Amino acid sequence: MAFGLAAPLVFAVGGGLVSAFFYLAVLLGGFGALILGYLAPLPLFLVGLWLGAPTAVIAGLTGGAAVLLGTSGSLLVSVAYLLTGALPVVLVVRQSLLARVDGSGDLEWYPPGRVLLGLVGMGVAAVLVAMSLALDQPGGLEGVVRRMLAQLAEPLFSAQGLAAPGPEAVWMASALPGLVVISWIVMTVINAALAQGALMRFGRNRRPPMRMGALELPVWLLPVFAASLAAALTLPDSFGFLGVNLALILALPFAFAGLSVVHHVVSLRKTARAPLLVGFYMVLFLFGWPILLLVGLGMIEQWIGLRRRFDRAAPGQEDE
Repeated sequence: MAFGLAAPLVFAVGGGLVSAFFYLAVLLGGFGALILGYLAPLPLFLVGLWLGAPTAVIAGLTGGAAVLLGTSGSLLVSVAYLLTGALPVVLVVRQSLLARVDGSGDLEWYPPGRVLLGLVGMGVAAVLVAMSLALDQPGGLEGVVRRMLAQLAEPLFSAQGLAAPGPEAVWMASALPGLVVISWIVMTVINAALAQGALMRFGRNRRPPMRMGALELPVWLLPVFAASLAAALTLPDSFGFLGVNLALILALPFAFAGLSVVHHVVSLRKTARAPLLVGFYMVLFLFGWPILLLVGLGMIEQWIGLRRRFDRAAPGQEDE
């Protein structure tokens, strides 16, 4: 009995230590270490989605303490681990495991679209905080990013005997914060999906799988995205910089909504579902540009409800 009560704590501490090891592996360098760094949230998700949000909190705090010790007391690295790794895991686990009984007596789980929007909200908040912290710097956050990228590029150009570009010539600086947030959200979602899949494989999952084809976004998201896109195209200086990065971040939920349409359409087929999805994802990752089509598809889904229309047009359904 005592072991049964202590088991969640043991798993939480163990998950936190493994997560910290993955996170610190990035300091060793190399492609393999980078992959481990991306998988740092995975152990936290495993214990959290299995044993609950309090266990995820303990695992995250354990990982933060281990990172602090592993970096000889670097508080900055430890805080970065807690904010970018542990905190989003706790948020996703807590929201994902929320459920209520509906009118028919069945469990209604917290919608995956709202879990995704929680991560998007964290990303938007991070950009706003970074901009506020850089207000006293020349050019604000955009200026800081431009100078940082110019410094990183200087050794590469010097090694080839070329003149390094100045800060104003670094074209991607205006979009870098949004791209970083997108990468962070995508990796968080991938780690959560991997953890849920592993737990389902061994029968340890608490909630049923979050089906991509069932993703729903709130109606207010489309006008907010449109407003941020308009700001990116029309406003100058820091306001335009903020608009660009907000538009990038807010485009991500629509990309997932576009994916939900693809998954839903494929699910209506009788055969070859898996090969079609594998082929689609291969094209997506090899070329990249289909992401823009997914964003547009997600916006159309939000506007007219493509999945419902496909359902009505599917064999065995009545056309309206």
